[in-house]
Amino acid sequence: MTDIWVTFNQSFPLLLIILGLVIFYFIIREIRIMYTKTRIAKLDLEKEKLQLIKADLEQKGHPFFRVSPAKQEELRSLDEENTMLETDIFAQQSAVEKRIQRLESKVKLTKLDRMIEKIKKEEDRLG
Repeated sequence: MTDIWVTFNQSFPLLLIILGLVIFYFIIREIRIMYTKTRIAKLDLEKEKLQLIKADLEQKGHPFFRVSPAKQEELRSLDEENTMLETDIFAQQSAVEKRIQRLESKVKLTKLDRMIEKIKKEEDRLG
């Protein structure tokens, strides 16, 4: 009986180390499984997105080249007109922004001039 007890006492640390390694193995395994499951879920989501895009493209109406030449010309002229209007709008917005910036600079300069005058008056009064 004592031989069994001595053998158990000597092998107990070894058994604890083996048990710890097994637990560590299962923890690492679960982490890897969790990571791969999230990757698989992301890939499945991407596949579903691609299928939806493909289905949407298949449901679209007639392609652009089946539009009559008269309609194509009308669309082209509307597109050119929209481009011109967008250009004019951008130019006017830029002009307005620059004028506002110039006005702000003038106001700031005037304020600074007034502050300098007040400082000079105060210095003259005190000094």
